Amino acid sequence: LGTAAGGSRRVSFVRKPHPVDGSAYNFYTWAEQLADFADEVVGRECALVANSIGTISALQAAIDRPDAFSGLLTVSPNFRELHSAEAPPLVMPAVRAVQKLLREKGRPLFDFLAKPKTVKEILLEPYAVSNAVTDELVDVLLSPLLTEGAADVVFDTLSYSAGPLPEEQLQHPSLATVPVWACYGLSDPWTPAARVEALKKLPPVERVASFPGVGHCPHDEAPELVNPFVLEFLERLRD
Repeated sequence: LGTAAGGSRRVSFVRKPHPVDGSAYNFYTWAEQLADFADEVVGRECALVANSIGTISALQAAIDRPDAFSGLLTVSPNFRELHSAEAPPLVMPAVRAVQKLLREKGRPLFDFLAKPKTVKEILLEPYAVSNAVTDELVDVLLSPLLTEGAADVVFDTLSYSAGPLPEEQLQHPSLATVPVWACYGLSDPWTPAARVEALKKLPPVERVASFPGVGHCPHDEAPELVNPFVLEFLERLRD
């Protein structure tokens, strides 16, 4: 696995099953949904473009179904800091206690935070371009949170301190023929730049690009920089 400084480290065990027994919210299920969409809606081989934590689902889909995907571009990949293989061992008991408390008693907190003003304030942390945090963006993100059962889904997902990790996935033999590109914003407070750059050491990763002055969602903050990069990636796949 990687480190924030761009180094590498070995871990003896990476827990795979969801800590919550019977949970349907895991990267393997989400990967199946991506493959089903490719089969049933796209109907032919296609490329994956993923942002943040979506990178894990996209990578898993490409691992499970390399025949369905011609390549993968990740925007600001997430390294899952709350994973049991990422967080310091002494911290994990406290993390699990908080996760359990939120699942059992977190609904009032969720209802308090699920407000347009609060969502906007949260988004302003990872977004370096503040005017990209529009009312429309807030509404797109908030609307699903106001549906029945949303709190349970959120807290269940926040409890997912297991499953795959990006460097581990990128070393899977199924990705040997799946080109991977990555990009990130240099002002992203959530994504260690050196760790993204270090992905270039892994076999399927052909290119890593950085964009100045943007944060965790460069596609929202600077589409004039990201869109040409995506088009270049798609052109490479055609070649």
